[in-house]
Amino acid sequence: MSTDTGLDLIRRRLPSVRRLRSVGRSLFIAFAVVCGIAGLLAAAGHLPIVPVEATTTYVAVLLSVSIACLLVMLWWSDRQGHRMTERVIEIEKARRWSDRRLSEIIEASSEGIVVYDANDRLVLCNAKFRDTLTANGGALRYGALYEDNLRQSMRLGVYTGIEDPDAWIAKRKASLRKPGVIESVRLANGTWLRISNQVLSDGSVVGMRTDVTDLKHRELELANREARLSRLFGSLADVVLELSANGVITQASSAARQLLGFEAADLEGMRLDDLFPAENRAQLNELRRRLHEGAVQSEAVILYTKPTGETIHAEVRLWLSDRSTGEQIVTGTIRDVDDREKAAALAQREAALVSAIANASGAYMLVLDNTGQLVRANAAFEDLIGMDNRQMSGSLLSANPKTRSLAAIVEPAIRDGGVEDFPFEFDVALADRRDAKHTVRFAANAVPEANGSLRYAVLVGIDDTARRNAETALFEASKLSKLGQMAAAMAHELNQPLAVIRMAAENAIDELELEPLQDAGMADFLQSKLKRIADQTDRASKVINQLRAHARKGDDHPAPFDVPEAVQSALDLVGEQLKLDGVEIAVSSQPCPQALGHRSRFEQVVINLMTNARDAIKMTPPEQRDHQPGRIEVTILASEDRKRVHMSVRDNGPGIPEHALDRLFEPFFTTKPKGQGTGLGLSICHGIVAEMSGTMSARNHPDGGAVFEIDLPASAGRLSVNERQVAPAA
Repeated sequence: MSTDTGLDLIRRRLPSVRRLRSVGRSLFIAFAVVCGIAGLLAAAGHLPIVPVEATTTYVAVLLSVSIACLLVMLWWSDRQGHRMTERVIEIEKARRWSDRRLSEIIEASSEGIVVYDANDRLVLCNAKFRDTLTANGGALRYGALYEDNLRQSMRLGVYTGIEDPDAWIAKRKASLRKPGVIESVRLANGTWLRISNQVLSDGSVVGMRTDVTDLKHRELELANREARLSRLFGSLADVVLELSANGVITQASSAARQLLGFEAADLEGMRLDDLFPAENRAQLNELRRRLHEGAVQSEAVILYTKPTGETIHAEVRLWLSDRSTGEQIVTGTIRDVDDREKAAALAQREAALVSAIANASGAYMLVLDNTGQLVRANAAFEDLIGMDNRQMSGSLLSANPKTRSLAAIVEPAIRDGGVEDFPFEFDVALADRRDAKHTVRFAANAVPEANGSLRYAVLVGIDDTARRNAETALFEASKLSKLGQMAAAMAHELNQPLAVIRMAAENAIDELELEPLQDAGMADFLQSKLKRIADQTDRASKVINQLRAHARKGDDHPAPFDVPEAVQSALDLVGEQLKLDGVEIAVSSQPCPQALGHRSRFEQVVINLMTNARDAIKMTPPEQRDHQPGRIEVTILASEDRKRVHMSVRDNGPGIPEHALDRLFEPFFTTKPKGQGTGLGLSICHGIVAEMSGTMSARNHPDGGAVFEIDLPASAGRLSVNERQVAPAA
């Protein structure tokens, strides 16, 4: 592979060493001939300027000068030839270096380069050009015609999809010598080449082959995207418009035919204002004005009358944007919102109807959004707390002192943002406008979003004050009944200390009569007796205080309390009575978090379960009781996550009849003999536990006896915030 450069031109113009020597010899011969002729003429006397007597000398001098000149000419010729030889060697080295560098540059080019001579024969190509045609360059032959190389490439499968090879080759040959013609060719391997040729002054052609596969793919992708975008716009139900800055429609989607009653082509060149009645054009002008003042978009619902005479509500939206050329245009959409507007009007009428129904109801109704702010409350609730919607709407319930107790229960569930905690029921104490206390039972339900998150929380409550007062009175009556049963046990507990006090006093009197007070032993004896008197007095006081505490009416407001301590207090009241009845009590307790509720009511639950267990054990046949003494096991433990407290009470009695398990907590249902039970104890206990957001259940143990289980939320848990109570499962 070689190429001509400027060095070759210089080399061709310079004479060779052989030529210089030939010229030197020619000059020497000519000079010698001239000198010989001059010498002969002088010797013959034909040179009159030379005297005869000086002829010999003249000839000798002339020959000497000739020889000297000849030698000088020979030396000069040899010197110049040597210099020219060195110069030619340097030029040849420079030419070879230039050829090598040019070859390396051509080979290193990222473009495919090919050179054809004036006869369209391949004389040069770089590796990139060969690689674009075949992996080994087998489709190229140096010295072969351009047409032959094309046919060879077609036979080897370099090109594909050519229906008429001769016509294709003729077209390629015609474009070979057309400077500036750029064409793209796809090879069989999927590569796209951009071909451009340049004709040189000597008739040779230099061709450039650029791999534009990535660019071609992007062009195809852009074309596909434009086609998809066109199909997308064509499939939209909305009319998509492009407007000039003065409001003339320059482009419209095909939906115009269905929505507006015009073909898309008919809209082009029409002003947007001309589509709408004159009375609505002020709205369009306002839309464009807001855009030019910096609004991102502007929209309005305008009445539109179709060519058929049908009038619909059309929503017009406009956006202001700039083309890549800097030209400002307006894009917009027109949507048929007639159904939406009619549905909104219908929804407004229905909302008014629902509001009228809600206000006519005696129940309390509230709607809260997902941030806990009040959206709406009915007239009954407004009348209860003495405030209207205008004062409360958009504010949190916790902002109003009269509804803070309600907010403490509801807002934690709303802040979670989910609907997992709904629905639930709870009781809350509210003060009316006269600060009178009302116990209201609310049912909370969720209105979810499409993604499952909370949208609204709806609260419906009924005034439960009268029922709660009746239940409290019933509870107090039941408590008095239990206290009556404990009276005998209390008498026994009080009689023993009194007897000891009496005996100690008598002994002290006897000893004082027998022995003087100065006796040290007697003093010690009296001291021990007096200490015993003090201990028994403390015991009597403790029992009396516990009885008084249990008889005291509990607080209506829940508070954290320790479950093991409450169980122990209950056992202190009934423990001795159970021992007298031959019932053994075993308590197993682990460290537990505090529960939230009413401790005195929970103690009543424990006492009720203990006395029921004792009564069940008493129903065991005597022969079986002798073999297996009565036993009550109380177990208290916390859940693994320490968010719940679990208590179980198990007895070794005959168990609960199967038919009674499902009705055990129903009011006035009892399994005791007639006259021994009212059927309210377990029902009241179940209600007390439910008010504490807990659960209560009963079952028979596989080894015999009944098991009552109570599960309470810990006071630190979210479920036990303030007065929130979860209704028991049906």
